[in-house]
Amino acid sequence: MTTRAPEHQPEESGHGVRIARVGGVPVYLAPSWFLIAAVIVAIVAPPYFPERPGAGIAIGVTQALLLLVSVLVHEAAHAVTARAFRMPVIRIVANVWGGHTSFEAGRSTPGRLAAIAAAGPAANAALAVAAWLVLLGASGHLTSALLSGLVIINGSLAVLNFLPGLPLDGGQVVESLVWKATGNRNRGSVVAGWCGRVLTVLLVLWFCVRPLAQGQQLGFDTIWVLLIGSVLWTGATQSIRRGQALSTIQRVRLGSVAKPLTVLPGATPVQVAIDLETHVVSLDDRGVPCLMLLDTGQELPAWAPLSSVVTRLPDQNVVEASPDDDVEAVVVAMQETGVGTVVLTNGGQAYAFVDGPALSAAFGHN
Repeated sequence: MTTRAPEHQPEESGHGVRIARVGGVPVYLAPSWFLIAAVIVAIVAPPYFPERPGAGIAIGVTQALLLLVSVLVHEAAHAVTARAFRMPVIRIVANVWGGHTSFEAGRSTPGRLAAIAAAGPAANAALAVAAWLVLLGASGHLTSALLSGLVIINGSLAVLNFLPGLPLDGGQVVESLVWKATGNRNRGSVVAGWCGRVLTVLLVLWFCVRPLAQGQQLGFDTIWVLLIGSVLWTGATQSIRRGQALSTIQRVRLGSVAKPLTVLPGATPVQVAIDLETHVVSLDDRGVPCLMLLDTGQELPAWAPLSSVVTRLPDQNVVEASPDDDVEAVVVAMQETGVGTVVLTNGGQAYAFVDGPALSAAFGHN
């Protein structure tokens, strides 16, 4: 799977153990991956007990490593394709549910997004075919078992990820097709999210409800079906909500929520700023309008310089935009920094600001 939104977390923050750096891209092994590795060993090893316990464990560990390699091939295909479109790749992470590749999608188009999504399962399909061809001429039980595992793992990854519903790669292809057809990427997210929900229901009906209706007993595999279904349903729901939220955001124009702003020198007495009918901002030593006089509820010294009482906003909270633009960039800035005030500039000159209450009021009317 791929994560298209740009992320600004520190490189070593919460992604797991970094096991490699390929082409400058860090590759992480999340702690949760060891859970799936243990499950694979627990499934593969017992048939070799008690005659060959060591061989059973060795084969189980090898199969887990083959899964890891297969996942990394899948994610590397996403990364290579994203880079081919000159989209910076941030990281690759292998975890209990496979893995994900994070990249900055500022240059994305429907075609590019579909190509990046399809590259992962296509790489697994190619690896499955290659392993099958080698298996045809293989000899020895151990070699055949490992090659068979490689075929099954990669074939399963290819088929599962090609299914047309978010959060799977096939769902991103659906999103791209709807985006191309309608010109609305958010509508694509909603449609692909609903496809993901339908897939989840069909998955549960086929592997859980159907056997029960035929009088069969459910086995251990049912737990994995339900866990996978839970992940798919959650991811699909998030895609639907994200698409709906972004659609609302893009209907709101900055001019409808912006409040007037006056730029004053830092040496200006506070009383002068208080007497104005607008809010006030000052420039820092770089000339950036990020020093804002905010209402803290405290009494301010009337004749102190403005620079002594202003609050510095993060650089991300100074956004270049016109009143006719939508509020998406402002919302993103607030979410990334946790600061609910954004200064708007036009040609580098501050002309207004937006705060959280104004946005909330606007969204309440849409």
